[in-house]
Amino acid sequence: MHADKLKGKEIILYARSLSPSLSKKEKRIANFISNQYQELTNMTISNLAKHLQVSESSITKVCKKLRCEGFYELKHAITEYVANGEESISDELHEDFIHTDDNDNILEKVFLYSMIALQDTLAVINRSALSKAIAALQSLKGESKLILVGNGGSGILCEDFQHKLLKIGIFSVLYRDSHMQLMGASLAKQGDVVVGVSHSGTSTDVINIFKAAQENGAMTICVTNHVMSPVTEFSDVVLHSSARNSPITGENAAARIAQLNILDVLFTALSLHRQNLSYKNLLKTQESVSSHRT
Repeated sequence: MHADKLKGKEIILYARSLSPSLSKKEKRIANFISNQYQELTNMTISNLAKHLQVSESSITKVCKKLRCEGFYELKHAITEYVANGEESISDELHEDFIHTDDNDNILEKVFLYSMIALQDTLAVINRSALSKAIAALQSLKGESKLILVGNGGSGILCEDFQHKLLKIGIFSVLYRDSHMQLMGASLAKQGDVVVGVSHSGTSTDVINIFKAAQENGAMTICVTNHVMSPVTEFSDVVLHSSARNSPITGENAAARIAQLNILDVLFTALSLHRQNLSYKNLLKTQESVSSHRT
């Protein structure tokens, strides 16, 4: 997102990301905006209120949370988006996986969902926040620590990030045990950076670690699929992916691809910042494992 005011597609994607943090009525409104926005272009605020059985004031409140002055501004942005024929590739997909899908259908749908997640994440990621995260990582010096935090599938993404960083000579700390994660966070200090991945943003372990690290003066950077999730309250920088939910694979399947790409952006920026040293270390680390290859 490049500015305070969101464009049509950005509103739709932001509504999806914001939805989990809203009340039941507000969530109903946000879900309609993100999933049935074509219908919204032909509705008045009173039509929508009646259709969703909510008050007009609730709709206006959600519009403001989506950085619009009110329903008219939101509707105008989405109408312009649809009129320009810029509808997402996801709109071409009218059904999820079904039991009659053959292998070719499964192949195409899995790849398509990943492509959609990448496209949508690129459309909504906060470029200013990304620049801030890159600057924080590039400023790490001397005894400053880079701590990586994530559980389950998110932890696997952190392991991949740690592996890439080591290849160019950047040492990072990654604990998979929650007690050790908290112990590490309790020793974090100003100048340290904590990067955490939590798809839902509701992992209590990551939240507690971020809270402890922030209280100790460390910079906290979270990668999440939900922009207003609890972990963001203790995050200095929020980088959020955008992936639709699938009844079979869930939203985190495609989101992993987008979140991996976000971490790859951070890695690439770090690598280029230390270009000569990164190249020398890359050669060293490649040579160190060469004897293990045929």
